[in-house]
Amino acid sequence: MASLVLVLLALLMLLPSCGYRVSGLGGLVPEGAKSIAVPTFVNGTREPSVDIMVTQAVVDEFLADGRLKVTDPERADIVLKGKVVKYDVTALSYTKVASFVQQYRVTLVVDASLEDPRSRKILWQEKGIEAIFISDYPISYTDATVPTVDIMQTKISKEAAIKKASQDIAWTLRSRVLEGF
Repeated sequence: MASLVLVLLALLMLLPSCGYRVSGLGGLVPEGAKSIAVPTFVNGTREPSVDIMVTQAVVDEFLADGRLKVTDPERADIVLKGKVVKYDVTALSYTKVASFVQQYRVTLVVDASLEDPRSRKILWQEKGIEAIFISDYPISYTDATVPTVDIMQTKISKEAAIKKASQDIAWTLRSRVLEGF
């Protein structure tokens, strides 16, 4: 029993030397940085408002984390910029009757960079960050025997799918910036 405790203590002492961190700021954030700005992402797609949804998800992610204060670019220690470069919808499944699309998959891809606004130095840049969680959303029909699309419900489902994909992108960006992976 005593030897097991000694082995565990030795392992715990080795963890800091292996690069593991329990908390705090690591990754890409320069020492002393306390605030971040997230200007509205550029929309490089044909999907209206996808840039706004992704930006809001990123801001919400940093607000929930709390390690960096979210502020405007003029007062921020670092600025996270992004561009939504791909919004893709793929049909996944079809109804038995008349082969109407029953379900779609939403994929989002962004390019992002982190910059020091004072020196204008790019601290990090990555292209092609894809939503890990790809959202599927159903097409709602008002009558199963004669499929008529319920446009409002379908729109609500589509926006929920984009929101989920945006949240995944936001989580990935926060992880890259604060933890370095």
